[in-house]
Amino acid sequence: MPYPVVTYGTADSEVRVKEQLIMKLQDNGLLSNEELPQFKYNAVAFFNKQRVGHQQLRGQDRRFLQRFIEEKFSEVPRPDFVHTVVDQIEKRAPNNRCIQVYEDIMSVLPRNEQQLASTKANPHRNPRTPFSISRATPGSIKSNAQLIDTLASAANLHPATATMLRGEIVWSDSHPWGARGSLGMFDTRSKLVSGGRLGRDHMLSDVPNNYVRDRLMNFINTELDESRQENARRVVFSDLTPAEIEQYSKLIMEVPEEKRKTENERIAQIAGDGTFLEAHERGDILNQALALENVDKTVDLTPRSGFAFRDYHYPRGIKYSVIEPGLNEPTPEEDANTGTDIDRDCGQIRAMIAIFITNTEWTADQFRLKLSGVKRQELTRFLEEEGPWKGDDKVFELAWEFFKKREMLGLPITGTNTSEDSRILQERDANTTKHSSDNGNNTNAARKRTRRG
Repeated sequence: MPYPVVTYGTADSEVRVKEQLIMKLQDNGLLSNEELPQFKYNAVAFFNKQRVGHQQLRGQDRRFLQRFIEEKFSEVPRPDFVHTVVDQIEKRAPNNRCIQVYEDIMSVLPRNEQQLASTKANPHRNPRTPFSISRATPGSIKSNAQLIDTLASAANLHPATATMLRGEIVWSDSHPWGARGSLGMFDTRSKLVSGGRLGRDHMLSDVPNNYVRDRLMNFINTELDESRQENARRVVFSDLTPAEIEQYSKLIMEVPEEKRKTENERIAQIAGDGTFLEAHERGDILNQALALENVDKTVDLTPRSGFAFRDYHYPRGIKYSVIEPGLNEPTPEEDANTGTDIDRDCGQIRAMIAIFITNTEWTADQFRLKLSGVKRQELTRFLEEEGPWKGDDKVFELAWEFFKKREMLGLPITGTNTSEDSRILQERDANTTKHSSDNGNNTNAARKRTRRG
């Protein structure tokens, strides 16, 4: 079943792919002819970074919007269009068939094959417990998609949670396991995985069925509240007896493997202990957590003088403290001129953000709120980009300024905790005061800075 993203054909082939995706949505009952103009408008609006949600086309704007849609619809690139398709699936598909519908619709996307496949055997094919391989008769074994749909229905999971779970499982299975290479890239918008051990886009059908079963048992044990666990296990693993299910549940928690972050741990890294009332916000947070994990943290962080020029007219300079997460007003030490020479590229800044959030007590939201109005989705999109030149200018410039200020204060740019930051600043101030006294200078004058903007 071919599907993922990244390679693009001619304009005509791209039009055909869009038409096929729309037909698949309609065949699965997720898009009517009456809803098609709104769907096209959402695709155009997302491309222009001006999502309108469920706003309807009506009244005096209808004629203008219809003309605007038809003119711009063909310009929407495939990744943005696929995101709109996935958004429609997550809004309209029933959770007992969400993944099967997703797989059917995404099957029209061309396959991307770019690199050599790993010759190493996939250890996920080895059953980790006596219950990992289904004991159902051959014609009754649940497929990977059916397993996830069964869990989503039994646990009443939102379709967006189900597609994210599917993507995480596929992404984990894309690991090359000891061979040279890296994990596939997980597109948190489309939930598709490109690259990895097979040297091509990784698919749910590539994942061993026993590994999917193990991951779902782990999800039930760690992500569902106790009131939903027993029923979920019984329905998903209907091939096992109650005693076997109980054994399976215990054994899977003892499997020695690389520690995976739970959903709650990912949420805490982004937003702390907040309570989220809407499913879409939870999805946005998990998207950012996975984007953060995907960032290449191995890039060389050596400064690149003259890479870009900082214009403080837009975006305006940072007006909050870069020392403590909860401190809004900048301290006197932070009133420094960071200059106009941006000496890091986009890839370096991405790595610095990922390392900083991973290695400190700061959450991603606390960091983002220091960047003067950057929205969560804007930061996520920046983290999802790759390479030295790709990235939103606003996020790039403000994040550079954040780290430049910390660098000028003598604070580690790759992160520490706030108590350690305070100790460093106290030692710095003590040394500055001593140096100023020795030279007969006024301390306050020596510490005064100016900055542009």
